[in-house]
Amino acid sequence: MTIRVVSYNILVPIYANQPEQYFKCQCEFLQTDYRWKLIQSYLKQEIIHHENTIICLQELSLTLLPEIELFFRQLNYVFFHNLYGRRENDYMGVGMAIPSSMQINSISIVKVGDRIRSMSKTLKKQENFLSWGWQFYQFVMNKFIEAASDPWKTAMNRSNTLLCIQVVIDNKPISIGTYHMPCMFKEPDVMAIHALVVKDLMFQLAAGQNVILAGDFNVKPSDICYKLFTEEDSLNGSLPKSSNYEIFFRPNAEQVFKSAYREKNASEPVYTNFADTSKSGSFCATLDYLFFNGHLTVEKVLELPDHPSSESYPDEAHPSDHLMIAATFRLS
Repeated sequence: MTIRVVSYNILVPIYANQPEQYFKCQCEFLQTDYRWKLIQSYLKQEIIHHENTIICLQELSLTLLPEIELFFRQLNYVFFHNLYGRRENDYMGVGMAIPSSMQINSISIVKVGDRIRSMSKTLKKQENFLSWGWQFYQFVMNKFIEAASDPWKTAMNRSNTLLCIQVVIDNKPISIGTYHMPCMFKEPDVMAIHALVVKDLMFQLAAGQNVILAGDFNVKPSDICYKLFTEEDSLNGSLPKSSNYEIFFRPNAEQVFKSAYREKNASEPVYTNFADTSKSGSFCATLDYLFFNGHLTVEKVLELPDHPSSESYPDEAHPSDHLMIAATFRLS
């Protein structure tokens, strides 16, 4: 028996509808109607041509939510989602669609920042003359020098949510999760904290059963965060430091994932994200992955291009600045 898992960052319409930002894209290809029709077509092909297809979406938005729910309902799918963003990004979130005939054991929606906060305790500051003097010194210095941020505090304040559903296929439970990592490459410690917490959380939710974690992780294969997901003891026992909290979290260094594309092709895709924007310039790299662990074998993966076909995505054939990725797993 097999399961097909698809992951797709579909690009929030409020971001795409900015021709001044995507200045190398044709305006007609940035329109929500055009992009949504193409996204539907790609998702439908995955559902029609594969058995037990589960769809994981990132950059879900309030604007498209009714259309997405109707689309999956017409295909006899049930759709679960969590919109955790703000008004300015159209309440961006994640979603997962599962065949209505598929048995579901459990559904978990976890705000990772809250999870991090639950594993910490605010440090008590001793009130004496020396501590008062030190606080006064910090106050004066902060007037002139920007204070270094606490990565744990920043990580706690992120609203990104993990959606995990455990289904049963051929009498075997398997947990499927989707996550959109905070895009904070200038604060790698924050991303490392989220990577470690999400990884361990998925293993806890799976409780020793098969597990797949899909999503846009905003890290390249060469980045330390990728290694945190896929390599044992990659942290070398050293967590980021906190100046405000006592941290009780101890990551499990032995529980790591394999990556579906790397397992099947001996390497990750050349790229899964491509855009040339006025804000960020040209960027082309792999950021999306299908991580897994357990008694699963990767039978095949969706073939991806080796190089972009235009000056910038979205374009005529690519409705998002991300490529859709997919893999078929055999349960053994």
